[in-house]
Amino acid sequence: MSSQDPPQPSVDAVDHGVGDQDAPIDTSDSFGWLPAEGLPTHTQESVPARKRSTLKKRSASPSVSSADSSVERNDHTRGASLSHNASVSKRSMFTNGEGRAINGSTFINGAGTTGPNTVAEPNENMGFRAAVADVSLTPKQKSKIVKSEAKDGRRLSKIIKEEAKVEKQALNASIKELEDLQQLQKAAVKREAKMASSHAKMVAAFQKTEAAFHDMRTKYETAQAQLNAETETLEACKNHAREITEHMQEKSQEVDSLRTMFSIDEREREVKLIELSGRKK
Repeated sequence: MSSQDPPQPSVDAVDHGVGDQDAPIDTSDSFGWLPAEGLPTHTQESVPARKRSTLKKRSASPSVSSADSSVERNDHTRGASLSHNASVSKRSMFTNGEGRAINGSTFINGAGTTGPNTVAEPNENMGFRAAVADVSLTPKQKSKIVKSEAKDGRRLSKIIKEEAKVEKQALNASIKELEDLQQLQKAAVKREAKMASSHAKMVAAFQKTEAAFHDMRTKYETAQAQLNAETETLEACKNHAREITEHMQEKSQEVDSLRTMFSIDEREREVKLIELSGRKK
């Protein structure tokens, strides 16, 4: 880039359909951004004001057209990424049959360097700022930035690969825990089968004892009924014997009375017969 003939991105490079061509750049959102060295001082005055990060294509130089296309592609990609992130972040990664989120170890909701939860959501004017800065840089400056970005990309690639190893270790640990649980399950099933066999034997012994109990109870109830019947018969016999004895007592009293009366009657008859015969005593 020559200092005598600087590029003019004011009208053709970035046109938003605003009528005022001389409005200054709004740098309220450009925290920490500085223009490259050697740029002309009148660039800021010639850049029009902006409303959205939407660029209209107009006839311009090849470098400016490529900047517009790059910004539009970045905006389209960013919009798709934001909509995808919004749809993913609103729901849990995994749920059970009841709709409850599955809780697990570190990587249950994805890795820390990849996946939808790791994508940053840039501000809407980032594409515009990138386009303005891009058309103002020299090829050397652009190459330097690209090399720096490539270096950062290699470092991030290394981190991603290291995290893949850690996630693999976490997966192996979870599988080992599952194997341990399976061994516990096997031992539990074995104990269950053993206790089921013992329970079946106890049920058979109980049924045998219960049958013997019912037989003995039947014999007991039969013997008890017989005893009760014999007791009732005995009581009846005793009552009958007592009644007969009472009748004998009454009859004895009657006999005793009759004998006494007969004795008296015999004497009186003898006296009467003597009187009738005229004999003397």
